Amino acid sequence: MKKNLFYALMMPALMLGAVSCSDYQDDIDKLTAENDALRKYNKETLSQLNSVVFNTEAGVVNITVDQPSATTIIYEVEPKELASVLASDISRLKFVSQHGAAMEITAAAGNDEKGTLTVTGTPCGFDGSMNYSLSLVYTENERSYQTSYTPVYVVTRPVTLSIRIPNTSGGKYAVGENYKLRALFTPTYTTEKDVTWSVDDTNVATIDENGVLTPVKNGTVTITCTSKENNDATNSITIEVTGGNIPLDEGGISQGGAE
Repeated sequence: MKKNLFYALMMPALMLGAVSCSDYQDDIDKLTAENDALRKYNKETLSQLNSVVFNTEAGVVNITVDQPSATTIIYEVEPKELASVLASDISRLKFVSQHGAAMEITAAAGNDEKGTLTVTGTPCGFDGSMNYSLSLVYTENERSYQTSYTPVYVVTRPVTLSIRIPNTSGGKYAVGENYKLRALFTPTYTTEKDVTWSVDDTNVATIDENGVLTPVKNGTVTITCTSKENNDATNSITIEVTGGNIPLDEGGISQGGAE
């Protein structure tokens, strides 16, 4: 009786252990299948990556950098279906540049249908006086895949400007003549050169948007030039208008202090 009672008490526990072992085995089989699938995917992906090509969009000559604003660059990817793979982990992507400049990647998106990789980055350290180019690098399992270098166009706004006006004998400007004025910028490699021209007395002289001055009658007039990109970059000169023909000296005179 005692032996039968022992088996009766132990049977549920033995059955529970059998069920638990079976559950564990299911979990192990599932993890093994997932691991095998991941290995297969990685193997196939690496095999494809061996032939991947990605470069800036066709027709793109320069990458425009307007720091500190974000820069977005679109790359064309072959095979197309790897676009999302390249974008899946931005820690695998980095830009290579020169002269201490950097482009920190903040986002990436892949479109497998179009075969495009869109990368967004924040630029810093770019100096408009130097020539830069950027290359995008993707690293996977210690293998690197890199684009060709694309030149960088650095947007540079003026800090100051001066006005260059044709020089005349006697320093006076004649009614009935036209004089072409120019803005000279600091730094000299300024890229944003749009300016506005104005005069304080249109009865004495007028000036058009291209800096062409037309004296109207005798008197003095103040001419002002201001950068459209930086209102602090502005300068004014005052000239005397007189009647009659006044010959121009070659070269011209710069007023305002910019080099």
